[in-house]
Amino acid sequence: MTSKRRIAEGCSRVELWPDQMHRLRRLLVVFGAVGLTGCDSVTDPASEVNTISLSVASVTLQPGTSQQVVVTVVPQARGVRLAVKRLPPGLGATLSPDSLAPGETHSTLTVAADATATSGEATLTVGAAGGGAGNLGLVIPATLKLYVVVAACPGYADPSHCPPFPTGGSGVISGVLRERSATGSLPRGGASVWAWVQFPDHGYSAGRVQTNANGEYRFPNLPGALIILQAGGGGYDQPCASAVAFSGSSETADLEVVSDAAPIFDPDPPPPALIGVVYENTASGRQPVPGARVFFETLFEIVAATTTTDELGRYSLCRLPPFTPFVTPVKEGYVTTGRSVSVSGVTEMDLEMKRQ
Repeated sequence: MTSKRRIAEGCSRVELWPDQMHRLRRLLVVFGAVGLTGCDSVTDPASEVNTISLSVASVTLQPGTSQQVVVTVVPQARGVRLAVKRLPPGLGATLSPDSLAPGETHSTLTVAADATATSGEATLTVGAAGGGAGNLGLVIPATLKLYVVVAACPGYADPSHCPPFPTGGSGVISGVLRERSATGSLPRGGASVWAWVQFPDHGYSAGRVQTNANGEYRFPNLPGALIILQAGGGGYDQPCASAVAFSGSSETADLEVVSDAAPIFDPDPPPPALIGVVYENTASGRQPVPGARVFFETLFEIVAATTTTDELGRYSLCRLPPFTPFVTPVKEGYVTTGRSVSVSGVTEMDLEMKRQ
């Protein structure tokens, strides 16, 4: 949810109340809180509204891993101090920066799990306090719900380690993985293909299979569900997503990867598609950011498509699934900030990055 602050002009009344559910593909949820009232029945119109939001709605951790979430405070004109409270055992959290200057709206929350973290639901609390004179003491709290998973579920659920969801089936998805370059397209052998199985209320990783010398793969034991196939990683991107509404019998789905060292910009990609430029604002004006990885995430933190910007900062993603998507550019030395997006046809959206 979001948290709002309303100040009636000429009165010391302060109210904080829940506004709406902020639901995206992780299990982090922000809750508002009811504040205090210190004046009579003045009902002047609200003069200011502050909102705390997150770049994602859920995160899954395993011991020894960490995830980053962008915290946004808008509008932000007076300066804000951020803090993480009530850390559960086994979890660590840092905010960078933890003090936002006037006009600065983004901070990166890094959440990590150590070897003592236990599986199940844990709760973090992020608080924001106004940093300007006359704004001290007005606290906008937010509660972040986090699931920590001790063991992965690489196919069939292990009841002693994984959530009790049904897994497995008799269906098969097969196809050919090809590597596309500026000179053509060739089968790619020895590559890994992963599958994510998504039911209406839960999902799980079905593990991975490997392509043969002809680039052919075969994924068995799949149930009737939405299957997202992933073939990127290891120096390769998968610019076109592959989301199969699987019947549970057999399907064919060919996949394509591109070397992230030689990215390809497609000005007219197969829709639904997303194209644009990743850039930064500098003293000399807007400049492209080459070599930035662009991730199209959907559902519960599932990366459906990836690409890398070319020398002009251009990117293109295609055949994108529609469910609650985020697009996130990532490059070392820059702040990682995700944005929600609605894709229809070929959608153009430039993405700004800021240096750390």
